[in-house]
Amino acid sequence: MKFDLHSFLELMKTNKITLLIGRENLEKDSYLYTDILSKIKGIHFDVFNDSYSLFRRKVYPFIVRIIPQFIKKKPFIRNLYFRIKEQFYLIILSPKDYKMHVAFLNNPNDIFLRIEKLAKRLSKIPKNTEITLIGRSAGAIVATMVSFNHPVHKIIALGYPFKHPDNEEEAYRHEHLKHVKTPMLIIQGLQDIYGGKEIEKKYNFNSNTRIVFEDIDHDFELTEENRIRILKNIEQFISDTKN
Repeated sequence: MKFDLHSFLELMKTNKITLLIGRENLEKDSYLYTDILSKIKGIHFDVFNDSYSLFRRKVYPFIVRIIPQFIKKKPFIRNLYFRIKEQFYLIILSPKDYKMHVAFLNNPNDIFLRIEKLAKRLSKIPKNTEITLIGRSAGAIVATMVSFNHPVHKIIALGYPFKHPDNEEEAYRHEHLKHVKTPMLIIQGLQDIYGGKEIEKKYNFNSNTRIVFEDIDHDFELTEENRIRILKNIEQFISDTKN
């Protein structure tokens, strides 16, 4: 998705910003951004991609263009690329940021590392800015947890991952939700393997949390009817001044 600088600057003038905190693989949900989020009236959203590589974005396309395909398949060329990339990060990043970069490479799914990265991003936003966070899957855990230490106006969770289907209950996923005072809308699939209709009675929520169920699974494969209803629910939640 192309970042629209003009829209972002205009949004900052209104003292409002909406950040999308996606799942680990952002590309997997690209249709959600085009079919739903990009059509929400009254907002422009920016994608917070905590795993995005500046080096890969700026340098890798150049390497792809100038190095023949047969050379790129050579192991020593790939190893050289990774060595140069790490030296680049070592030079431009502070020791603390480089340590975080290495930790993220070792475990990109580390929720608490993602929270630290988002908190750093939010700390750079002017204090009088109205911040809305849209969390998709694991991104919703990050959004809700970061709201304890940063003023967040509203949270929208798309497919909250309450329980991994292959694991026992993990408290970090849901135990904090009853303490989230920020107005939150959770849109959850009835067939979501990370939590369906049973979540209403199984988990505790703050009174400021509203849950809407749709007949979908965790991947949010939408019919036109689903898409229209979800879009309407999000628009109403964002525009509701009572929240």
